[in-house]
Amino acid sequence: MSMLRRMTSRVALVLSLGAVVLSGLVTAAALSAAPDREDALQAFNRDVFFIDGSTLRNPTADTPDDEQLYSNVGAALPVTWGEWQDASASSHVRTTSGRGGPGTDARITLSGLIPGGVYSVFYGTFGPDSEHPLCPGVERTLPLTAFHADRQHPDPSSFVADASGEARYHGRVDGALLEADQVFISIIYHFDGRTSHPFPNRGEFFTQGENCRSSFGEDAMRQLLILQDGFGS
Repeated sequence: MSMLRRMTSRVALVLSLGAVVLSGLVTAAALSAAPDREDALQAFNRDVFFIDGSTLRNPTADTPDDEQLYSNVGAALPVTWGEWQDASASSHVRTTSGRGGPGTDARITLSGLIPGGVYSVFYGTFGPDSEHPLCPGVERTLPLTAFHADRQHPDPSSFVADASGEARYHGRVDGALLEADQVFISIIYHFDGRTSHPFPNRGEFFTQGENCRSSFGEDAMRQLLILQDGFGS
């Protein structure tokens, strides 16, 4: 199930989610402004589960930190609820200019990730709302490709956390994302180490098109949302 279908309202996420590459001319003020810092961080709980009696449930603020986490098909993840919530990040997002038009440069420093974990980085906006063209009506986010995409491992929008659960990621995409009302970045954990660029999960990769189906919670878990202010906010 997609991110929007897993959320009952935008309020539940604190800020609106979404994304689309923005086009057009960028104002001189946007190009000269200091990098936009993260507005808020949110440990995402809808893609992970703990066992409550005989039932898999999403953890909440009342869930003990030492509860083992699982996928939605019961596969044990190498992390507890407390460790899952330890993920943290700082981000610096800037509008850039180039011959092909404006772009968006994002530098993200991460800690508290699963040591050696494989992660993908996807972005979204609201106002205008984004949509993945290869998974219409289901996936709202798009890959935040690495600045040197051809050198990135394991794919152009993914990375591997180090043994301390830390990582630095430098991404760049076309369009002035900060012109949107809100921007968010998803840090997505792949517990089996397999990524699906340009999709955030394997379900969408294998069912892309009119019958696109998300598999968040099964093979890909959004661990952290970086909520970013838009340029006009």
